[in-house]
Amino acid sequence: MAGGVGIAAHIGEKGMSPNHFDGSMMTPKGIYSLDFAFGTQPNPGGGLKYYQTTPDYWWSSDGPTYNTMQVCKKADCPFDTAPASGTENLFIPAYAHAIVMGVNKERVPGRGGAFFVHTSNGSPTAGCVALDDATLVKIIQWLQPGAVIAIAQ
Repeated sequence: MAGGVGIAAHIGEKGMSPNHFDGSMMTPKGIYSLDFAFGTQPNPGGGLKYYQTTPDYWWSSDGPTYNTMQVCKKADCPFDTAPASGTENLFIPAYAHAIVMGVNKERVPGRGGAFFVHTSNGSPTAGCVALDDATLVKIIQWLQPGAVIAIAQ
């Protein structure tokens, strides 16, 4: 995978925008770091830190943990785990393999969180980038710390 240029992917249901925000259903345009990987499946290898998720892994969209991975039992989490809260459980088929994109690293509430490159189910996303799992595994195996993704039309 020489550079991974021009890889076909599914994006946000409402397209792309340089002005991302929570609930926009748009994939953020720009260049972002690829910080670490995770998934329900075992680590396929590669240079990024990898977390194998269980039902206790969450991506928070609430309070001081906004736009961060958290590990807690649902009943003990210090944030709202209700589906309408925007917080996501990371133990789902779309996250067989995933890479965290460094969008809104400042963690400004409302400016967008939980942007991943993840396994595709063949449909548009809520704002992430989705690839077929075999291609995503090859990318994860290839990535090293300092990797970036460029999202453009």
